[in-house]
Amino acid sequence: MAAIPVLLGFHPRESLVLVATGGRSGRRLGLTLRVDLPPPEHVRDHAACAAEHLLLDTPTGAAVVVIAAAAAPHAELVGHVIQTLERHQVRAHTVLWAESTSEGARWSCYDTCECTGVVPDFSTTTFAAAAVTAGQVVWADRRELEALVAPADVERIRRREALLIEATDEALARPDPGATVDAAVVDAAIADAAADRLVLDDARIVALAAALAVPAIRDAALLQCIGPAAVAAEQLWTALVRETPDPEAAEPAVLLAVSALMRGDGALANIALDRAEHAWPGHRLAAIVRSGLLGMRPEQIRELLRDCEGQVGGAVRRERLLRRGRS
Repeated sequence: MAAIPVLLGFHPRESLVLVATGGRSGRRLGLTLRVDLPPPEHVRDHAACAAEHLLLDTPTGAAVVVIAAAAAPHAELVGHVIQTLERHQVRAHTVLWAESTSEGARWSCYDTCECTGVVPDFSTTTFAAAAVTAGQVVWADRRELEALVAPADVERIRRREALLIEATDEALARPDPGATVDAAVVDAAIADAAADRLVLDDARIVALAAALAVPAIRDAALLQCIGPAAVAAEQLWTALVRETPDPEAAEPAVLLAVSALMRGDGALANIALDRAEHAWPGHRLAAIVRSGLLGMRPEQIRELLRDCEGQVGGAVRRERLLRRGRS
């Protein structure tokens, strides 16, 4: 129970958490999945959907955990999850409830043993110490993660919105809208992030937004998520999501999602994809990442990106330009 915030990256509330286990020992931690507790009329569907997503990791076992402040056992939800897993020969070896993952919170076991206790301080566990040493951050709740991708200063965003509309109008008037786009601006910004000198002024935001709107440049940026500059690239994507107006913010948001998945951070990946879909409903690459990459291991994603180099195309630049022109 104390490990869950480390696995998710934040302390969940009112949640169903599933943890896949497998490997040679059967106890290797795999995919960790969190969903909101569903209303009674959707219990069966939510349970089946959550369990089936966990099965993408091909586990041999699973932990099923309900986090709920009220002492309601949610037995029906747990039962449907276990049944779905068992139909695929996956045993739920650990089934627990806790009122929270905070120190001192009560927990109990769903099994006939009826074990019970209190959650220890997660930061004192060996598991948490190893995660912190590796650079992982555990946030207080999901809202803190959402703040990482929330738009920055409203006036600054509005000013850049006007600049992007002006730049888009000019691009639409040219025979080749992408003729003046400079691909080098992305590499230069990543280099500045690596050197801790990144500055995102209005002109740079407009230039980066124009560059990432070109599929070939955006595809090359995807490969930065698995390259030697991956840490600096993720810093740039995070900053761009906050500093770029919609719909252009969708591009760095998807890049951030892929970067997070390469670190095994599914929570941030989901939040970044939510941000992309809010900025640009129906964004093609966001849909591809959500349907195809979530649930995959980082090494699988790395192999896929390398195999698809030059073919990861998503939204076409003209579509983006027309969308901006209609706004």
